Amino acid sequence: MAKLTKERKVEVMVNGEPCFFTLRQPTNEEFNKFSGSRWKGGRRGSMEDCAVKVRCELFDKLLVKVEDLEDESGPIAVDGKDRIPVNIKSAVVFELFEVGEVSEKNF
Repeated sequence: MAKLTKERKVEVMVNGEPCFFTLRQPTNEEFNKFSGSRWKGGRRGSMEDCAVKVRCELFDKLLVKVEDLEDESGPIAVDGKDRIPVNIKSAVVFELFEVGEVSEKNF
């Protein structure tokens, strides 16, 4: 039987080394707001891609723990999330909450 958890952990390879991020599960309201904010309608029917920006906002809101990640200033913890590159934040949220197939590794 599948068991839902309050937190989700993902491994990300950075320069060939694994690091781990734990994020809390978003509420339905948080996830719906995130999902609806990825694209913004523009002039003459154009669409603006806001996905990276809103992924980073969701990452910052949900981040619970950082493991095995450092920069030139030293180890990075939750209070140093501003030191985590945008591409990593976006990849984490994409992997945890946007990949179409739900698999055991994501929980």
